[in-house]
Amino acid sequence: MYKDFVDTIKEIAFDINPNGTFYHGRVSDANLAIEKQPLPQIHLYPFTISRADQNQAVDTIPNVLIALIFQDTPHTNDEDRLEIIKQADIMQRRLEQWLIAKNVQYTGYQAEPYFKQFNGITSGMFVRFNAKVISTVVDCLPTSEII
Repeated sequence: MYKDFVDTIKEIAFDINPNGTFYHGRVSDANLAIEKQPLPQIHLYPFTISRADQNQAVDTIPNVLIALIFQDTPHTNDEDRLEIIKQADIMQRRLEQWLIAKNVQYTGYQAEPYFKQFNGITSGMFVRFNAKVISTVVDCLPTSEII
């Protein structure tokens, strides 16, 4: 289930950012990737999966965090930075449209701009939301151990 959700976000990331980069991992992974891969970059940070009820096949992901990272410089003026945030806002709106198109159920969608992160060379948006996904049954116990 975890990998399926990562794959869905990765597919969306390549649809909305075909010339950029997608990462899934820790904050430190994003920090290391800034200078190595093309910008803009989309980073999906690790998330928690919760089962609401053992009788339902619905899992919740209450803490999705995606960073949309665009090139900035320590010397960018406010007008130029506003243009960067405008591009990030367009990307986050496309992200939301693709979530809807892929039938990803979500609540609490928030987009928050950030400025001069990662040593002052990037700006962009953080996108947060809670997702609901239909889980699939995976056989993990030998049949003889199932009660």
